[in-house]
Amino acid sequence: MKARERPDRVVFINILEIPMKSNTSTVPVAAQAIQGIPLNRLVLAPENVRRTPADRTAHAELEASIRAHGLLENLVVRPEDSSGRKKFAVIAGGRRLAALNAIAAAGGFAKNRPVPCLVVDNGDAGELSLAENVVRVAMHPADQVVSFAKLMQEGATVATIAARFGISENTVEQRLRLGNAAPALLDAYRAGEMDLSALKAFAMTTDQERQRTVWRKITDEGSRPTEWNIRRMLTEERVSSASSVARFVGIDEYVAAGGPVMRDLFAEEGESGEWLEDPVLLNDLAMKKLKAEADRLATKWKWALPLLEASWSATSGYGRIEPRPGKPTAKEESELKRIGARLDELFGIPAEGWSDELQEETDRLDDRQSVIEEKIDRRASFREEDCAIGGCIVTIDRDGILKVIEGLVRAEDLPIQEDGKGGRKNGRHAGATDTLDAEDDAEIIPPSVSPRNSNTAAKAREEAGVGIGLADDLRAIRNGIVKSHLAGDFGAAFDLVLFQIARAVFDSSHYDGRDALDISFRETPDRPMTRMNDDCFAGWSPGEDILDDVSSLPLRWMEEEDDGARFAALRELPREKKEALFAAAVARTVRGQLSFEPNARPELEATVARLDIDFAKEVRPTAGLLWTRLRKDHLLAIAGETLGGKWARDRAKFRKTDLAAAMGKAFSDSGDGGSSAGLTAAQHEAAMAWTMPGFRAFPEGAGEVSAEAGACAEPVQGPEQDPGQESSELPGFLAEGA
Repeated sequence: MKARERPDRVVFINILEIPMKSNTSTVPVAAQAIQGIPLNRLVLAPENVRRTPADRTAHAELEASIRAHGLLENLVVRPEDSSGRKKFAVIAGGRRLAALNAIAAAGGFAKNRPVPCLVVDNGDAGELSLAENVVRVAMHPADQVVSFAKLMQEGATVATIAARFGISENTVEQRLRLGNAAPALLDAYRAGEMDLSALKAFAMTTDQERQRTVWRKITDEGSRPTEWNIRRMLTEERVSSASSVARFVGIDEYVAAGGPVMRDLFAEEGESGEWLEDPVLLNDLAMKKLKAEADRLATKWKWALPLLEASWSATSGYGRIEPRPGKPTAKEESELKRIGARLDELFGIPAEGWSDELQEETDRLDDRQSVIEEKIDRRASFREEDCAIGGCIVTIDRDGILKVIEGLVRAEDLPIQEDGKGGRKNGRHAGATDTLDAEDDAEIIPPSVSPRNSNTAAKAREEAGVGIGLADDLRAIRNGIVKSHLAGDFGAAFDLVLFQIARAVFDSSHYDGRDALDISFRETPDRPMTRMNDDCFAGWSPGEDILDDVSSLPLRWMEEEDDGARFAALRELPREKKEALFAAAVARTVRGQLSFEPNARPELEATVARLDIDFAKEVRPTAGLLWTRLRKDHLLAIAGETLGGKWARDRAKFRKTDLAAAMGKAFSDSGDGGSSAGLTAAQHEAAMAWTMPGFRAFPEGAGEVSAEAGACAEPVQGPEQDPGQESSELPGFLAEGA
């Protein structure tokens, strides 16, 4: 390039006047016209206020922009004589100068190429530099997002945009994905109603209608959107590609079957960022694979059941056949004897003679022993008579691999023998005799829980209209409230602990693995695991703040150095402080339950009734917590039971989203007696008395809830009653007799 050649695509910006400080008034700077000054005659002025260098990414972006578009903004300079050759000091535009020099050094253009500069002769150069850097307003990210999207519509590619603006292609893709956000969301972002992280969460999906629906839900609640909550709501009906069922089926097989995938470009490192949008199709594909394996195993066992998930509750109602133990080979048996003998020797060595070498040998022998024993265990086998009465469950383990649980026995197939005391006990297979060798006599372990309980948990949730996730939330919220009240009632806490301790000590045969308290005294969590970082949950669960405040508890004794001193200090506490501490500690061990759940502990429900908690005043249902998560028919049932049949009928044709919003408004304590929701005084009173599913205790002494006997029984209505005024809680959400 020749020295006098004019630059390509240089845009000159005319700055007509710059306000300057004067002793008397603000006067315009005496500015000359913008001049083209050779690059090699420009130096950075010492009064340039920008001292902190830009990071490499920002420098690369500016350099790429100049290469692609030319210099879009002139520099501001003042004359400076240097060794008889006139130079110009750059008082504003130091980053642009550095980028121009870098391009020239790389051969992008000649070092004496003219650069557009505004030359100033008077004024405080430092103040000019400050004004140029401070007064400027950067383009709002939302406007940049729209501009990138427009470039794509005009034919630009991700690669060309990345090159022209000096950013990575992944960054361009992320910003373009933000460009798919609904215009209303971009406007909310511009207005400061959400931050960039929330907008990124919305951009997980390109479905703008779904974005708007979630946005309406959040704004109806009157809460500020959080990234976690938005992602939860958007993925509520989707399945992560990292889930066990997705890995079992395989993404390729799912896509080949026509399954859509939503990809989150903003996923953090280590996150899958892929969400399968058709869980029904995914589950169908998984069940086909499981059923094929179950059909094969059904030729061996009496029955084979395919299940997507096989939790403890799904298997605890079955008896278990112990397989015939595997036998070691002669070589393995010999090696195990040698290992056992050597370990006995090592364990007999006194502590003062112990060394790191001996510890390494012990660890090595332990590991080898475990390997051999695992090989022997894998040789365990079932007998033909086992398969004749037992079955198996074919499911998916947590790693997405096929898992078979064999040797399960249904209640009706369990062999029963008289125990000689007028009772019955589980025994060997029908027809087994005492002449059989011990190793051929199969042991059958009885079910862990009543088969009725294991089979009715899901049914109880279904009849209550409550999904697993909602049940987890409601259980935790109810438990937080119960714990906070129990913490102030020594008598109730003492009776709970005494009951469980006495039962365990004096009637150990009664133990069935289910207790109201975690008697090992571990504090039970106040949130489901999926809610640990959810800012919204604190607003839903009022018991949290009460339990977090321990300022009134006598805990100074815990500051002593050792347990002996701590115990001595504890013994010195007055009785009333011990009682307060006892109740507070016991309260924090309570296990959460909802009263309609089949395994709800009656002693805890009786305690809840004793505490006389007004749950309706403790916590009010919101759209995010409850209304958007119930089926429409359940919403209408609640409305009819509480607000009256006419209120429900008038809104029967509402979309579920609109109906949930109306419910949220009607059941909120607005402080105006329900007038803002158009409710009568009676309707408002009924709404304020309504209690969320499973919160109200079932009566003391009622025993365990009977799902068959009335967990969902309809209330009896008199001929003159409006069904909307008869009850303050939805039928089916109350336990028997509540």
